[in-house]
Amino acid sequence: MTSNDMIAKLDGSDAVDQWFAGWPSFHDAEIVSLNLTRARESTLRVYPYYPEKPAIVEFIFEEITDLELADFSGQNVISSLTIEAVTDQTEKKAIRLTLSPCYGLAGRIDATRLRVALVPGKSPDSVSSW
Repeated sequence: MTSNDMIAKLDGSDAVDQWFAGWPSFHDAEIVSLNLTRARESTLRVYPYYPEKPAIVEFIFEEITDLELADFSGQNVISSLTIEAVTDQTEKKAIRLTLSPCYGLAGRIDATRLRVALVPGKSPDSVSSW
């Protein structure tokens, strides 16, 4: 299954697609927060670079099964974000979100479920001056 097929199946992807008139490119997007919890949902908040349509895209993970993250910084900018179906380290089907590095946080998060939510408006906690 391609990344585009995976994205289309995510709960909440329609709202993101409509807001940006297509799934956004996450090139030069800023990671504004990452909240990892072991018993509840974990959330990654990403601010794509679309000055004319500012919004945060929240990726909400349920049951994280594995992750590998590195280089958290005061500002975390990625070159790309991909989503794919994988088999995790426990041999179960999972969804993998991969953050390709530009500056700061990079890596991957595997979870049994993933959905997205759109939060319109400028990010109050963004480091950039977009």
